Amino acid sequence: MIFSPRFVVAAALLLCLLPVPLPAQARATVWDQPAADLAHQIAALTGPGPAKILVRNNSTLSTAEIPTIRQLLERDLRNAGVLPTVADSATVIRITLSQNLQGGLWVAEVQEGTETRVVMLSVATEEPAAPPTASTLTLRRTLLATEPDPVLDASIIAQRLVVLEPERILVYPAAGAPRSAAGPAGVTESQIFPIDHARSFPRDLRGRLVPAQDHPFDAYLPGVLCTGTGVQLAVSCSESDDPWPITSSQRAFYNAMRDNFTGVLAPGYGMDLPAFYSAVEIPRATGSATLLNPVAGNVLLIENATAKQVTGTSDWGSDFAVIHSGCGSGAQVLVSGAGAAAAGDSLRAFEVSGREAIPVSAPLPIEGAITAISAAPDGTTVNVIVRRDAPLRYEVWNVAALCN
Repeated sequence: MIFSPRFVVAAALLLCLLPVPLPAQARATVWDQPAADLAHQIAALTGPGPAKILVRNNSTLSTAEIPTIRQLLERDLRNAGVLPTVADSATVIRITLSQNLQGGLWVAEVQEGTETRVVMLSVATEEPAAPPTASTLTLRRTLLATEPDPVLDASIIAQRLVVLEPERILVYPAAGAPRSAAGPAGVTESQIFPIDHARSFPRDLRGRLVPAQDHPFDAYLPGVLCTGTGVQLAVSCSESDDPWPITSSQRAFYNAMRDNFTGVLAPGYGMDLPAFYSAVEIPRATGSATLLNPVAGNVLLIENATAKQVTGTSDWGSDFAVIHSGCGSGAQVLVSGAGAAAAGDSLRAFEVSGREAIPVSAPLPIEGAITAISAAPDGTTVNVIVRRDAPLRYEVWNVAALCN
């Protein structure tokens, strides 16, 4: 048979207009209807013709789902006469997969010349709920100290309990022995080091004790750095705006007038980050990732040069730390409870699977309000600071995990 060139061209054009078949997993998906609805709205703005389509994920959707959603959108746009092209086009369609408190929100910006029009579609997030998870560990706490003055951080360093307060650093021997403000039998205050500072501290004050490699510890406060040196221990303090260590590889600049980090890191991840309260490093199959607890909420996971929201963190407080327990996956995030602590706070362990936080322990009730959580130097336990009222006092607890 002999076909004319005109017939061949017409057949080729017809094939381009036919819908491209999707993989089997993309045909039956919860995103079929949302993709069709958004494509219908876009086609009503553009009319038939070629268009360059850009898709960006700014939601908690898995990156594995984005190709499927894009294919569905392109299929439905073709059916409506809009022909996706990789070449430059007079029509550019920018689709952002985002979300709000009510659920998913897909936004399409249609740019034609200097004119840009926008359509939006609310999308139900029909992700299957995670099956109930049995507790893989139990949290156990041990009281280390009780102080009448505010405690910012505390840790057992070189067989001594080091307590960081706003105006002084206290060092006790026999750090594992509980004590009260009056001091139990056999335990005395071995050393008290005043913290000299020229600038006034903010009302909501935070501080951090960090074990060092070539000396016992560094103590960070807003605008002040104290260094503990020597076997007998001597502490010197000076003004400093150096960033605070937050993970094994990152430091963060602290906002000296508030109670959070600015979001500027050194060396950083090559992206803009929001102001945050806490950051920890968690082990992953391909190395490690960083969890960030922003001031505005929505815990972030920074991995492979991208930052994604973590689901299952709506009841997280502002403080967390990582414990290497050997239970479950081997490492968990210990998190304070969210909201007011008038009726008591809580501490709970979570594992982060993908971008989902899954509770793996029952909540440990805390009488009072958790004001700080930090990992112990060996990483196998965490130290928790609790403020209790009537009478006002601060307690230092060490929390370990027992595998079930």
